[in-house]
Amino acid sequence: MQILVNGKIASIKKGSSFEFVSENRFFTDSDGYSLSITFPLAGCPENIAIFGHLNRKDVDNPKMTLDCEICDIHFLKSGAITITDLNETEVKAQFLEGRSAQNFDVTWDDVYINELDLGEPASLSPPSQPYTAWQGLIYGQEYVALPWVNNSSTNIQNEVVKENNSTRWGDDVEGLSFFPYLIVIAKRICEAVGYEYDFSEWENDEEKRFLLVCNALPYAWDIPQFARALPHWTVTDFFEKLEPFLAGEFDINHKSKIVSFTFYKTILAGKNDVLLNRVVDSFSSEVSSKEECEYKGSATLKYKECGHHMQKFYSCDWFVAEQRDSIVEYDTLKELIEANEKYRVITSSGRNSTHKRVLYAKDVDRFYVIRVFLYSPIGSFPDSFFPYTILQPINVFGDDVVIEDTDNEIEIEFVPVCIDIDDEKGYLLFLDLPSYDETEIEMNSGGLSSNSFQTLPVQLLSAGEKESRAEYFDVINIGFWDGSNYNLLNSPIPAIDSIMIREDWTLAHTHFSMRLKDLRIQSPQIDSQQKYTFSFLYDGVPDVRSVFYINGKKYLCEKITSTFSENGMSQLKIGVFYRIVDEN
Repeated sequence: MQILVNGKIASIKKGSSFEFVSENRFFTDSDGYSLSITFPLAGCPENIAIFGHLNRKDVDNPKMTLDCEICDIHFLKSGAITITDLNETEVKAQFLEGRSAQNFDVTWDDVYINELDLGEPASLSPPSQPYTAWQGLIYGQEYVALPWVNNSSTNIQNEVVKENNSTRWGDDVEGLSFFPYLIVIAKRICEAVGYEYDFSEWENDEEKRFLLVCNALPYAWDIPQFARALPHWTVTDFFEKLEPFLAGEFDINHKSKIVSFTFYKTILAGKNDVLLNRVVDSFSSEVSSKEECEYKGSATLKYKECGHHMQKFYSCDWFVAEQRDSIVEYDTLKELIEANEKYRVITSSGRNSTHKRVLYAKDVDRFYVIRVFLYSPIGSFPDSFFPYTILQPINVFGDDVVIEDTDNEIEIEFVPVCIDIDDEKGYLLFLDLPSYDETEIEMNSGGLSSNSFQTLPVQLLSAGEKESRAEYFDVINIGFWDGSNYNLLNSPIPAIDSIMIREDWTLAHTHFSMRLKDLRIQSPQIDSQQKYTFSFLYDGVPDVRSVFYINGKKYLCEKITSTFSENGMSQLKIGVFYRIVDEN
């Protein structure tokens, strides 16, 4: 066995050994790492040449790492070591590779995405034809200016008006605010921190490349920078939070300064099954409620509670469960609409009318309620109204549960944008924003020294230094926009589901979906309550993310521990496994 540190051969302490743990990211979000490796200094010139220049101050530096490579006949791992202890006679270190090294690094722990320079639109001026501001990524546009409502002020931003089968900007539109594509933001974050990127898989995906960041600030606020509408997340947070939403992994190589992305489906498709036929010993243990299995494939997926007024419709598992016994079920959505479209205008209804019930369409697996959105006067009777309704989907973005009553949950902070109906404009995008501009400063205490007479730099200086930029959103609102969505409804809105129902109860289909069940890792399901430990003989270390065949049954592996001595790696391995549930 050889250990290379900074390209030089290092020697481990005679008679000592160390363990190397290979972990499965689907369970632990880590890769490989060693326990403590001891390198002698006294009487060891090769180690002195490597570690002799270090001192206690270096060891206390949390960023202190050295390049490292561990080589054996059936084993090769490249990564870094971090020094855990240092004295006159020996050095103790831990080896980290892949995600383990990435998790250890603190390069971006104080770099916030809303404080980076992520650019701004080339122009805020409205083009003569509104649709040219909506064409989107497929036409080379990295951002679009869709109409949206500031729910705090009820003002419509980027307003459009339809006249004589054509569309124009609203009379009050002086400038536009823009929504950038998510992949564009990810690329610009990499560029802002000086890293290259390989997002080719994401770019080639026919759906996820059209994910649109629906965070924006009003044009009148004069804050057009894309970063200013993002949450106060570190760069590390951004990529970590993005993984479960995209159903993939970002590999960040801080040494080479490159960020790459791979979908889970690609990772799983590239794995070969492993047969373990030399099992030495085995035992099983029941996983207690305090020791939950954290397998991502079985985790409950849930969107973060984002507080907008449509949240109660988007996610309401409790309500569907409460109404379970009174739900009216239809085989198809077409049948559901045909049976209930008479309630588009409610003129009268019986006691058990279906418009008062929860409706379910089996073929599309969706629940609906009939929701009144407009009261229209009846003739010349000012106090009499007909309620006009829409078919409102409910719980479309409810939790995706695999195992009931589990603490294994993944909360996703890229959330479906709020889409609601306006009685004049139809469906629109709504955002909740504070009702003030961060540059608005209280008047000084006397005379004509009001800040309203001052230039913007003077106002900002008067306000004093702030610890961080203002945070207008704590989540990233998301929809899909491929440039053709504006043909689906009266107003151009991003798609959040593959089935959208217009005001007149007709269907609009998209091939986009933000339903959590569509984000689920398509990986084997396991019995997460029974853990198996096998000791086995194996040359090298099998791919811990493969499907294992052991004693005629299939398993997923959480981790494998190997032992190394100065003579190399032992054939004896210890693995922790969970049995795959019968897929038939």
